[in-house]
Order: sequence, then C-alpha cells, then structure tokens
Amino acid sequence: MTELVALTMPKWGLSMEEGTLASWHLAEGDAVTEGAEIADIETSKLLNTLEAKQAGTLLRLVAEEGETLPCGALIAVMGEAGTDGAAVDAFVASFEAVESDAEDAEEGGATPAYRTAEVDGLSLRYAEAGAGEEVVLLLHGYGGDSGNWMFVSEDLASDYRVIALDLPGHGGSDKALPGGGSIEDMAALVRAFITAEGFGAAHLVGHSFGGAVADRVAASDETRSLTLIAPLLPGAALDRGYIADFAAARRKRELREVLTRLVADADSISRDMVEDVLRTKRLDGVAEALARLGEVAGEIAEDAPRPPAAPALAIWGEADRIIPPPADGALGDACDLHVIAGAGHLPHLEKAAETTRLIRRNIAGDQ
Repeated sequence: MTELVALTMPKWGLSMEEGTLASWHLAEGDAVTEGAEIADIETSKLLNTLEAKQAGTLLRLVAEEGETLPCGALIAVMGEAGTDGAAVDAFVASFEAVESDAEDAEEGGATPAYRTAEVDGLSLRYAEAGAGEEVVLLLHGYGGDSGNWMFVSEDLASDYRVIALDLPGHGGSDKALPGGGSIEDMAALVRAFITAEGFGAAHLVGHSFGGAVADRVAASDETRSLTLIAPLLPGAALDRGYIADFAAARRKRELREVLTRLVADADSISRDMVEDVLRTKRLDGVAEALARLGEVAGEIAEDAPRPPAAPALAIWGEADRIIPPPADGALGDACDLHVIAGAGHLPHLEKAAETTRLIRRNIAGDQ
C-alpha cells in the first residue's frame, strides 16, 4: 500500500443515513490484515462490524467511540507504517465525504435502488444492487423486509446482481396476499416475479419464512443454488409464541421484548429498530397479512418433517430460540448445516461477515 486510504462510515442499505461508532477493535499503529475487524457500527437495525477490505496500518482514528456520523464521513485513515504524520493531517483536512446514493446502482454500484414490479395484480417492491451476470434473490422472514439484508447485499453486489424482495404483506409491497396466502401461493408469486423480471435461474437465499418460500420455489424451478438461513421447514420446532406475540405487540416496550428473542445479545436491538417495526405494523393491511402468514407458519410446522426440496446450505445461529438448530443429519444428505456461534435467529444481521462468506461459498459451489 503506497497511498493513504480513507475508512468511512459505511452505508448498508437504502435506509441507512448515519451510524454510530460503537467501539474500535484496533488502535492507532496496529497492523491490519484483510478481513480484520476494525470497528463496531451501530445502525437502525443492529450492531455490525466493519471489516478491512485490504491490509495496511491503521494510522489515524478520526471518529471517537460514541460519535454519530453521516454515511461517507471519514472515521479512520490507513496506509504504510511510518507514513509522515503531516501527510496524514493534510489528508484528513482535505477529505470530502463520499456520498453514496441510488445513482450508483444505476451505474452498477453496490448501493441498492428500489424498484417496483407488477406481478399477478400485486405491486412488489425490491431493492437491486450490483450488475453481475448471475442473480442472487434474497427473501426475508416473517415481519421483516428487504432492509434485513443490508449487511449482506453490499458485499454480494460486488460480484452479483442482488435482488432483495419485499414479500407481499411486508415493506413497500402490496399488503394483500396472493391467492389464499398459502406457502404455495407465495412461492408461485415469487416464481412469477422471477419470470416477469427476466432473472432466469437465480441463486436463492431465504431466511425463516422466506426460507420456506425459497424451498418451495427451488422444488419446482431451476435454481443455481439454495441457501437457507434458519429456515421454516416442514416439522420445524417453531416457537409459535413468538409469532403470536409479534403480531399482538402494540407498544414499544412490548415489541422490544419480543424482538430481543430474535437475537443472542438483547442489547443489540436498537430503539430505531423497534420504532421502524412498530411503524410498519401500523400500516393498513399489515395486521391482516401477518395474521394469515402466522397461520401458514403454524401449518408448515405441523407438517411431517422433511429435508429441503433441493440441495442446499443451511445456516443457523447457535442461540436461535425461534427455530432452534436441527440435529446433525436431520436435514438429509443433500443439505450441509453450518451453525454460527454467538448468533440467534438473525445471523445475517448478528454475524453478517461470517454469514456472507458462507453464502458466497455456497453460490460458488465450494462448500
């Protein structure tokens, strides 16, 4: 490394405008290896760890712990060991924050842009990022939205065309459900969405209820790969109390208690996350959609246990209390199981870097 490199407040997802530097993992003067954990950043969703994209030396910490900064703001400087301090001072003084917006997505950048598709009479919103030849379709879980993939999509978008769909009843998509709202109806709509947008054979990544949808899609469609994160598979040991309590929660305190069940570290649930979820739950049609999908989730859990319908990688958080990790071999010979320590039901948010590496390995066919 011969030049100074700016480390900036990342922009993970369309909704992220600022982040809080929660803690530094390294000190000034420390050697940095590629992939090393540099700092913890608090977002409106959860705490995430910023990793180094290249090796070097951490020359200057610009942001202080506890400081909230807009996306693109300078937080640190890397370079070669022994770089003159005056050069670093000049670099910091002359730095201009880099704005990353939806225009980057139009040019094939990593920052996503929202788009809308009309499929079978329903308006479906999705976030798109990247310009690779192969499509990675991300399907969120019950009560979530495309923003749940904020820590995963940016990384994948450097090599793939990444599509994060808001399922019906969620996010910016119509709140009406397809057909009777069954899992087969949801899967049929996703297949129609793939066809309508011309994605062809895609890599499917589904979380929880979205994993159930991805499993059904892969059963009848050509799929490049299937990655399931804490999936709701037939016969799953689903905590139905969570489903009922999530749907019933009307106040911040009630909802926060419910959301803490999703994660290994209850303190990682931010006030912004609680407020965002509560705001969405109050939209017209959401309560009815969640009620029906909660019934569907229960029906899936009551079905006879079976492994995924197609060869897959299953990723689980070791501390998942919503759908606990299955026993070794329970998912069949065609499904590899990887359990992540320190994560609950949301490993793609709690342990995003490790989860993303596993997704990449499965997409590449290198398990």
